Amino acid sequence: MTTSFSDAPIHIQEDELLPLELNYMPEFVLRKKEEELNGIHVDKQKCLRELKDLLDGHKLSRGIDFEDDFLQVYLMHSKYRADRAFSFIRNYLNLRKNHGYFFQKVDFDFTIIPDCQFATVLPYRCQDGSVTVLCELGKLDPDQTGLEPLKKILFMIYQQELRNPVTQVAGFNIIHDFAGTGFRHLKHCTPSLVYLLNHITVDIFPVRYSGFHLVNGNYLMNLLISLIKPLMPEQFRKIIFVHSSPEDLLNHFPRSVLPVKYGGKQTDYYAADWLKKANEQQDDFPAEGQKNIF
Repeated sequence: MTTSFSDAPIHIQEDELLPLELNYMPEFVLRKKEEELNGIHVDKQKCLRELKDLLDGHKLSRGIDFEDDFLQVYLMHSKYRADRAFSFIRNYLNLRKNHGYFFQKVDFDFTIIPDCQFATVLPYRCQDGSVTVLCELGKLDPDQTGLEPLKKILFMIYQQELRNPVTQVAGFNIIHDFAGTGFRHLKHCTPSLVYLLNHITVDIFPVRYSGFHLVNGNYLMNLLISLIKPLMPEQFRKIIFVHSSPEDLLNHFPRSVLPVKYGGKQTDYYAADWLKKANEQQDDFPAEGQKNIF
């Protein structure tokens, strides 16, 4: 049985699944973007100018020549409300100021270290074009690697994939697998770390989330839910899915997207090549943001 805070899971048909790496905008994604933009009755270029004026007037952002692609992602996410986009970018700049390591690459090949393989993007998109991020938390060993590289890996995945215009429109699905987690993980779940990760998820990333899927639950999962849910806006709480068995994911994802251990078809799902490339592109992430990948 699935405990769901939403009545609208994504469809599960297998037809015409797209690969993770795309360098073009599929027609159905472009149509969705155009429909959404047509429903926002504002002057888009005027909103961009208003956002730039707000940024020019703030001490943290004054003098930074932001990439238009970077600003447009925040504007689309904020439905072209310049004041809301400005709030997100201000939070982003404060994160750079207080936690600058997030914007640097991991300086070793983490893709060959087992406990650093805890997070990956899956090789196929769902039929709506969305990307799925899998976090296998039991693989983590913060005592061995340290928390900073692990946080960098997770941040880098979102920051670099957000440069894809398809993902900007279609968004992300998140699967958190708690199998193998225990006290060695619990001791690192400090309130400050939980708050920081929630703040990045909710207040900084201009991300569309389709759902947060939690599998192989235990006391650690229950504790994190109790800590994080009160911090999340209502629209986030509605898309948290707690699954009683991993196979329940098949009610939300095409079989071809998921690893075999969840009832899917993917046997080699760790995206080492993509992660290596994304890590290099994350190196010294500039304050002005980066251009779209196409």
